[in-house]
Amino acid sequence: MHTPFLWNAIKKPIIGLSPMDGITDPAFRYVIDSLGHPSVLFTEFVSSEGLSRGIIQLTQTFSHHTTTTPLIGQLFGATPDSLYLSTILLCAIGMDGIDINMGCPNHHITKSGGGAALIKTPDLAKKLILKTKEACRDWANGIKLSDLDIPKKFHQYMLSQFKNDVDRKRTLLPVSVKTRIGLEIPDTVHWISHLLEADPSAITLHGRTLVQMYEGTADWEEIGKAAELAKKTSTLLLGNGDITSKKDAEEKAQTYTPDGVLIGRGAWGNPWVFTDRVPTIEDRINGALVHCDAFLAYTPHENVLSLRKHIAWYCKGFPNATDVRTQIMQLSTIDEIKEFLKNLKIKN
Repeated sequence: MHTPFLWNAIKKPIIGLSPMDGITDPAFRYVIDSLGHPSVLFTEFVSSEGLSRGIIQLTQTFSHHTTTTPLIGQLFGATPDSLYLSTILLCAIGMDGIDINMGCPNHHITKSGGGAALIKTPDLAKKLILKTKEACRDWANGIKLSDLDIPKKFHQYMLSQFKNDVDRKRTLLPVSVKTRIGLEIPDTVHWISHLLEADPSAITLHGRTLVQMYEGTADWEEIGKAAELAKKTSTLLLGNGDITSKKDAEEKAQTYTPDGVLIGRGAWGNPWVFTDRVPTIEDRINGALVHCDAFLAYTPHENVLSLRKHIAWYCKGFPNATDVRTQIMQLSTIDEIKEFLKNLKIKN
């Protein structure tokens, strides 16, 4: 996008793709965008500490196809300075907005104070939001990559791989947050009230606590409480958790009054979840083939083993789906996967 992205400019209810670690890579986003047309896309999260140290591999998930759908880059971390620097790098990479992960329950993230652990340190969480907003302002005002304390090799890589984005017209990117309703028990009102003091453009609230991980059911009543708080501010409130269809998303938005929802696991192997279309077996096979081509085009550096889980997810509703998935998980090249899918298409 070359025009400034504004959360308030998206048609309500917003129905977007939730960020998911190990899932929302460039190939997955391409398929979701092409077949599902969500309101907004999110990348996988990336460590602000690692990115600020110039680890080149971490930029790969931010590669992106040409689209008018807003693409939000997500970061995690607990150090304001590293978040500042990595935010500017994401601005240069061509993101349309920056999202701070304050909801990941993974121990490797929380033990360093990031992800959902930030619920324990609301003052630090607010500092992270404000520092990220400062970085976005500095980018809009013309700060250069050469002004940053990053390795020369990383600077050269950025200029070679993302030159068009680095040279594009500067705009002020919005800052958003994705989080949970609490640690061990819901603490929605207290926690969300703190975040709203930092005035993020949007908050996405997953209706589970940290200790729930992804078990149990999402508590949409708690999301509704947060939405009431956000109504008094300029911050949009989106809900997240257990959405399985567009109709479900629209009903949740109407009942609990968030400005929209993000769909996560419901989009696995089902880019049509953002539409009214109920995919046929042929649709699913064709979608899987599109995903194979997108994998080659946008993530050629990735091990093909990371593709197999995606292809297996497309097999929901197939005759003998368990056997089909088992066969897919034994394939070791993209050519083998595509050949298997084409033969499957003929049989069906």
